Amino acid sequence: MKNLILMACIVLLACSVRAQDKKKTIAVLDFKTSGGLSPAEVTTLANRFRGILVQTRVFDVVEREKMNDILNAQDFNMSDACNTAECAVQVGQLLGVEQMIAGDLGKIGQTYTIDLRLIDVESGKIVGTQTKDYKGEIDGLLAMMTDIARSFAAQTTGQQVVVAQPVTSAAKGTSKTMWYILGGAAVLGGGAAALLLGGGGGGGGASIIPDPSFPN
Repeated sequence: MKNLILMACIVLLACSVRAQDKKKTIAVLDFKTSGGLSPAEVTTLANRFRGILVQTRVFDVVEREKMNDILNAQDFNMSDACNTAECAVQVGQLLGVEQMIAGDLGKIGQTYTIDLRLIDVESGKIVGTQTKDYKGEIDGLLAMMTDIARSFAAQTTGQQVVVAQPVTSAAKGTSKTMWYILGGAAVLGGGAAALLLGGGGGGGGASIIPDPSFPN
């Protein structure tokens, strides 16, 4: 019992330290597609991506609706061609954010392609890219969005950023939830707690990022 209390305290302390860090303000342009995905599917993937960026606790993300309101108020017409670094910088300046993300989704044969760019608004430079290919059912792209958001967050902080994910399994007619954190973690079943012990190797440390639905 004492060990559980100690672990919970460490998790809360880690979250408190992360909350005190200055977050990067960021906005995400609507993804463009060269085919293979419907507009509704592209919008769903972009929304998932924004949500995971928020969960990393690294970024302050401008909501899509608020972004549109600000741009409309300044008579900025967001055309379908607004997917370049130059346009992203212009939009970022109007929104008053530090970084922008723009990208393309497509499909070649049976393979989905994802190409996203992290753009610094002040310098206008592309400071990070994430390119992934995925072959499988389209819903697997949701996991790709999580991986890419986590990678951008890690690049920004110089640390491994991990988002807790719930895993539900059925046993003897009942379901239970286990929480896991990848990258060297202690795991407790029943949704009690998850503690990142830290990995080996050099470089920065790791950040514990709680899932909003993590049980108290």
